[in-house]
Amino acid sequence: MLCVYPAIGTIRGDCVDNRLDRALASLKAEPLDRRLDQLEPAVWARIEAARQGRDGATLFLPVRAAAVAAALMLGVALGSFGAGEARAERQEVAVFSLDSDLAPSTLLDGR
Repeated sequence: MLCVYPAIGTIRGDCVDNRLDRALASLKAEPLDRRLDQLEPAVWARIEAARQGRDGATLFLPVRAAAVAAALMLGVALGSFGAGEARAERQEVAVFSLDSDLAPSTLLDGR
């Protein structure tokens, strides 16, 4: 069986009218919307512009590193201080502890 498509030509095989085939055929027939020979230089120009924009950000790299180091030291210092106090306090509610003051068995025992 021969199928005739205006944009593609004559094709031997099953004649199924497919919208995708027609859309691709019409797209093939249209001219290019832009020149592709200047695509690669345009991409490299944008990459170079982005690199130059980042050069100014490297000036503040020592300041950012110092801020991160200060925040880390402050967090470690306050965390160790808080952990020491938390360890010193006795917890009232402990799930698997034998000396829990609020367990039902100790509350009922003191009636």
